Amino acid sequence: MYVQAEFKSGVYLPDLDLWLDSTRKREFSLISHAHSDHTARHARPVLTPNTAKLLGDYLSKSNPVLLPYYEPYDTPAYTMTLYPAGHCLGSAQALIESKETGERVLYTGDIKSRPSPTNEPLEPVPCDTLVLEATYGRPEYVFPPQEQVLDTASRTLRMWLSRGERPVIQGWRLGKSQEILHHLLSDGFDVLVEESIYLGTQVYLEAGVEFPGQVKMFEGEWPDGWVLLFPPGKRREALKGFTRKRTLELTGWAVGEAPWGYYRADASLPFSDHPDFNELVDYVKAVSPKQVYTVNGFPELAGRLRELGYPAVHLNARGQKQDNGFQMKLV
Repeated sequence: MYVQAEFKSGVYLPDLDLWLDSTRKREFSLISHAHSDHTARHARPVLTPNTAKLLGDYLSKSNPVLLPYYEPYDTPAYTMTLYPAGHCLGSAQALIESKETGERVLYTGDIKSRPSPTNEPLEPVPCDTLVLEATYGRPEYVFPPQEQVLDTASRTLRMWLSRGERPVIQGWRLGKSQEILHHLLSDGFDVLVEESIYLGTQVYLEAGVEFPGQVKMFEGEWPDGWVLLFPPGKRREALKGFTRKRTLELTGWAVGEAPWGYYRADASLPFSDHPDFNELVDYVKAVSPKQVYTVNGFPELAGRLRELGYPAVHLNARGQKQDNGFQMKLV
């Protein structure tokens, strides 16, 4: 009998009385990374030092447990060890080892399996029970090679610039934007970033991440030939006085049906800080679990895993198996 998992405003392991990425305030919970849909102001959150730096004053009234990668945290019931998740700076998977049974439970949080110049690379961690984020858990979500997407993005931006147009790239302020910024600077573009992206990038710099160029903040002036990097939803008001704008979004939703209310652009290319469907399946194979729970995203992934011989269940918000998935707001 393996450790049971429930999903209700986060993942809960009742056998160990442990919350993972609860979005409601708890006495004790893992925060796997600094994206808002995985956080709450817990009394005693456990998280990596870099995640704590990214959250800043958000946890000012908390008593955080700062847990670097590979250092075990002991409790009477279990030992927890964090491993890099590849999703953004400080992002972590949690391996929880039961002291009663010896079972190894791996909670992935959000992961990215493709290489990134700004994130610690994902490390597969063998386990008995896997709790896997399944954001792109439908077979239609298969992404082309990153190099191909980035090359197309660069050619699109240069075409717009050659026409005297003003390119804007949409990127979530933490994680994806820093990765996009690194690629743009590497390709020789002059880039201005919105304030929240700039502040997040300063934390990356303080953590030792190097960028191949100067990081500059947009302060109302938009010189000819410069590319702007903005979070979705902020560009319209801030840039309403500028003409000849063209917007490029880099998102995994570009290969399928986008979530309701997703911001549209002049061009969309499939680039994500999550694994695609095939990469999710490959990760399960790499860690070789005896039981799988999928959360978020879509239930089709659990169905495919069952076809491959893995006992797999997709959990809904009540901790029960469901037939219809839902999509996350962060990409």
